[in-house]
Amino acid sequence: MPHQLRSEDLGFLERAPVRRTRTRDLHAPADVIFEQLADHPESWPHWFGPANECRYEGAPPYGVGTVRRLRLYRLIRARETLLVWDPGERFAYQVHETGARGVTAMMEQWTLAPSAHERTRVSWTIAVDCAPPVQLLLRVSQRHVDKIFQDAMRRLEAMCRRS
Repeated sequence: MPHQLRSEDLGFLERAPVRRTRTRDLHAPADVIFEQLADHPESWPHWFGPANECRYEGAPPYGVGTVRRLRLYRLIRARETLLVWDPGERFAYQVHETGARGVTAMMEQWTLAPSAHERTRVSWTIAVDCAPPVQLLLRVSQRHVDKIFQDAMRRLEAMCRRS
């Protein structure tokens, strides 16, 4: 049964009790990266390892306010609302419904910025408010999440080069 999460404003990205940011430079233009992140949710399972399904609800055009459905590890389902859609720069969403217990609020943000040698710096921030056992789980799984991010960025970079 889906669990409703608390609604938050974008300031939650800075004040969440648990906040992690991972960054990597990709050899791809920001607009091409943004296209894979935001314009083509169906591509997520091809580059983001835990994702099995990702799609928007409703018809285009998509942007702020659009609801996205996501399935991770074949069993965690989530519905997210897009909060920021700045092409080539920033993409953020809030999880408002999930089957995972113990999480009370969650938001993620992807930022893209020019970097040296025609690269784009990709930063992924996860902001969470959750019960102490989930906080512990998030703390001990940091290396695993780092690996997920690094693998995802490698695959995303390869996809962007083929675009």
